Amino acid sequence: MGQPKHVLVVDDDGDVRDVIVALLEENNFRVSSAASGSLMRDFLQTADPVDCVVLDALMPGEAGISLALKLKEFGLPVVVISGSQEAMERAMEEDLQSLPKPFRAKELYDAINVALSGGSSDGDMPDRLE
Repeated sequence: MGQPKHVLVVDDDGDVRDVIVALLEENNFRVSSAASGSLMRDFLQTADPVDCVVLDALMPGEAGISLALKLKEFGLPVVVISGSQEAMERAMEEDLQSLPKPFRAKELYDAINVALSGGSSDGDMPDRLE
């Protein structure tokens, strides 16, 4: 079956982030997490390749949709999550894989699998995500 897929969970709400991490670990994903877009960018500069990013669309000081579009430009699969209908509509307009909060575990797994199957990530990390 190979190595488990590595998912980076980015959400400023620690409780939400912890629940998503636990759900993914229970489903045999390898999971890392970050509390902000800047920490996500720092993590992506490490030598630990990521297969998919689960990204909250609304974080303080960060434009989540813009971050998601940058990730998409670099060929890194992304699932945008949010409780905001407006953010979900914007994600859909930008042809981003999206998942409205609250969601069930199976919906999260399905969204990640769709993102992974449609992603063009070749394992290379972006030089800069700014």
